[in-house]
Amino acid sequence: MTATPMNFAFAGSGPARGNGRRVAVIGAGPSGLAAAGFLACLGHRVDVYDKLPKPGGLMVFGIPAERIPAERIAQGVGTLAERYGVRFHMGVKICDRTRADDTGDELSTRCMDLDDLRSGHDAVMLCTGSWKPRRLGVPGEDLSGVCTGLAFLFPIRAASYDKSRMREIDAGGQNVLVVGAGFSAIDVAHGALGQGAARVTLLYRRTRREAPCGTHEIEQLEAAGGQCLELVTPVRVLEGTGDRAGRAVGLECIQCHLGEPDEDGRRCAVPDSCARVELPADIIVTAIGETPAPPFAARLGLESVRRNDIHWLQMTSLEGVFVAGDALTGPSKIGKAVYSGLRAARSLSRWLTLKDMSRELEYHDDAPIRREDLR
Repeated sequence: MTATPMNFAFAGSGPARGNGRRVAVIGAGPSGLAAAGFLACLGHRVDVYDKLPKPGGLMVFGIPAERIPAERIAQGVGTLAERYGVRFHMGVKICDRTRADDTGDELSTRCMDLDDLRSGHDAVMLCTGSWKPRRLGVPGEDLSGVCTGLAFLFPIRAASYDKSRMREIDAGGQNVLVVGAGFSAIDVAHGALGQGAARVTLLYRRTRREAPCGTHEIEQLEAAGGQCLELVTPVRVLEGTGDRAGRAVGLECIQCHLGEPDEDGRRCAVPDSCARVELPADIIVTAIGETPAPPFAARLGLESVRRNDIHWLQMTSLEGVFVAGDALTGPSKIGKAVYSGLRAARSLSRWLTLKDMSRELEYHDDAPIRREDLR
């Protein structure tokens, strides 16, 4: 059965006649691709820049193909390029010439300065997503054998592009602890089982009924051979001794016990049941989410944008530079990132139109996206 292509230009009815304006979109994730499709439908010439070798962002390089088939994304991107004239510049990281250390930076082949990008375009859209993993904030987190969820998943998806630059984590035959209970944690646990891990245990500080991934995903993991420990909070990574010095050998946690179900079927922690436990491990994966780390955050004045202190919706402190998706709101679901990209793209297009007439101060935007906006 052929997968249905993703339509990143779904807000429009087809390509429009070119209007002579050039727009750069930084980031080829869901927000950036939706913005590119919207702007192309309005006749703008769109250039998309991304540090990775293929468009799609975390939809391709973080989320397993069982959730979002990569061919659907590739076909949608192909339509943007072939039918709408969107140009993709892959392997290009827009940076401030400081050392790059976000996940995925190892696949970029060129660094380009934002000012250079602005000089060649009428406007710029920043949609860089969330690529900096959250930290547990406990002693021993930097020991060998501890990694983030993205550091575990990314090499699996990216190895086909340049395996020599990837540091893949092999869980084969290992005892793996996965901290977290979101979809990323579930994906890590299944990935470790797929590599032949001897044991995979999911650790969550609340109950499975409160898990962001939902109880069904946890039940599926258990059916596949994984385990789930509830009401477990890591407090320290345990370091080995002797020839294992400098390497993690387990987690010290505070674990509480669940009581019997109440009348609503909920199981809560038994008072005074919490105790410190030590859980052995060969590999510890902290899959507790990512945060955005947009370049030039202070220069762009993103806090002012979040407070709506800027006159133009989603425009930064730099004139003509707009921001959307996780870079603005923090980590979100794909649908919210897409909507943010559409709103910013509409704001950008209206700004360009009124700027040409020296009427920028007339702008006002508090309405939802409509198909009429493209006419």
